[in-house]
Amino acid sequence: MIIKYLKKIFRSISYTLFLKLYGAIENSIKSEEDDRIKVKIANLEKKLNYKVYIITSGRLYTDRIQDTAVILDNKIIDEPSFQLRKGSGNYIFNSNVRDNIVFTKGTPRRLKNLNGSVLSLLTGGAGNNNYWHWIFDVLPRFGLCEKSINLNQIDYFLLPSLLKRFQKETLDCLNIPDHKRISSEKFRHIKAKEIIITDHPVMISGNATKDIQNMPEWINLWLRNNFLNQNMKTGKRAKNKIYIDRNEINPKNLPQRTIINEDEVKEYLVKNNFIVIKLHETNFKNQVNLFYNAECIIGLHGGGFGNIVFCEPKTKIIELKNKSSANAIKNLAEKNDLNYISIEEEAKKIYNFEFPNQQGSIYVPISKLIEVIEN
Repeated sequence: MIIKYLKKIFRSISYTLFLKLYGAIENSIKSEEDDRIKVKIANLEKKLNYKVYIITSGRLYTDRIQDTAVILDNKIIDEPSFQLRKGSGNYIFNSNVRDNIVFTKGTPRRLKNLNGSVLSLLTGGAGNNNYWHWIFDVLPRFGLCEKSINLNQIDYFLLPSLLKRFQKETLDCLNIPDHKRISSEKFRHIKAKEIIITDHPVMISGNATKDIQNMPEWINLWLRNNFLNQNMKTGKRAKNKIYIDRNEINPKNLPQRTIINEDEVKEYLVKNNFIVIKLHETNFKNQVNLFYNAECIIGLHGGGFGNIVFCEPKTKIIELKNKSSANAIKNLAEKNDLNYISIEEEAKKIYNFEFPNQQGSIYVPISKLIEVIEN
């Protein structure tokens, strides 16, 4: 209790000091209200236009989870800033700019001046370590900018995180130089000659939970064009059968989103010539290769299924899922002309923990597994 109280006091004092140092954020402005804000339109799909904002001598502050504020003269710029909130029914949406954290807490991090241009690829907390959101929310911002700006002339790329192996490997594939990569872990509050920031590639309506169910087709094409090796497209496919093994300890050491009878499931699949793959132990290029060469892929609902974007048409996708799980994987499969099937089961109570949402553990009847594989 004493430690919590002291932390609260320290936080309050630091907020006050930073407020005096950088000033309060009191108003918001629209992009058309200041000549230092330029807007370019990127048309990536029929009837789907995005905006790319270029701000001269602006600031950017992020809490790395829900809020990112783009600031000019202590006024937050409405459109490129975002403040993600949870609505009724647990859906995530982009709230009104007046809800941004900077209005109540200011910009409580040391300002780092960057001599050059910065392209921000920040997308909220999910982009920090989640493979799906990195692939679909972060990386496509490169594609979104390609027709509007020269990426080779960008001095810095501000990324949600650089700690995960897949983050480094995907950036290597895109030829983003190491010395130009900066992370919001160390650069939470910056000022630059130019800050470039885009609309969200997926969250088009402002409702993230809804929009993730309907992935724009240009993103699928961009990912395939940039990460599928030409040699793969011309060579003979191996047509492997793959089981995605998510059997790893989660950060809180709780049995979230598991298959209760996974040993039984794996035993059956291995007998039927399935290869068991742990994606977190597989480098990105090999993941792309595995999914491109797959004939059938089975796994528990999770971000690794984002790799089905690299599958060839008619590949069989079998998703094992809690009945409360979303349909993003089904949508992605259908958008890529894959044969999608799901086995949906109620979440079970296990080890004295109960998860009623998509994190719940499930029991997979082998009889159902046999049915969907053999049909």
